[in-house]
Amino acid sequence: MFIMNKIQLAMRNKVNDALGEVEYQLDMFMDNGYKSNFKIEKYLKQLDFKKKLVVMMRGEWDGLLAEVCSDDPDYIEGYSFMTKPQKKRYIKFLEGLGQGCDKYIADNEKMWSAQTSMKRMRNKQKKRHEQRIAEISASSGYKKRKTT
Repeated sequence: MFIMNKIQLAMRNKVNDALGEVEYQLDMFMDNGYKSNFKIEKYLKQLDFKKKLVVMMRGEWDGLLAEVCSDDPDYIEGYSFMTKPQKKRYIKFLEGLGQGCDKYIADNEKMWSAQTSMKRMRNKQKKRHEQRIAEISASSGYKKRKTT
């Protein structure tokens, strides 16, 4: 059994909240005659999702795609309410969600890696600064006073 820590649980909850909106958009797509203006890239940008969250979200539509494209008689019957053109638009919409996630990741990869590099550089500078302060304190006999 897999047990999530607090961070993983918070990430899963954040993804589930976002998926609620996507499911609503999927329902609206079907209610509006299999048409929609929903762009997942724009939605993810509004949420300022990071790569790990998008990757967690990305696989959620694979099951639906597998169902609607399946030759299994139960799935064929389950989606029999759709006409062939509606089914094609539904598949295209689901594929678009996955492609939108991939595009969002590709578009933001450079920015994320630059931010990570900047954080690493700041951490190194901070560590060097603290080491230098410790060296100066040790060599001069000066001790930093505690302020309360």
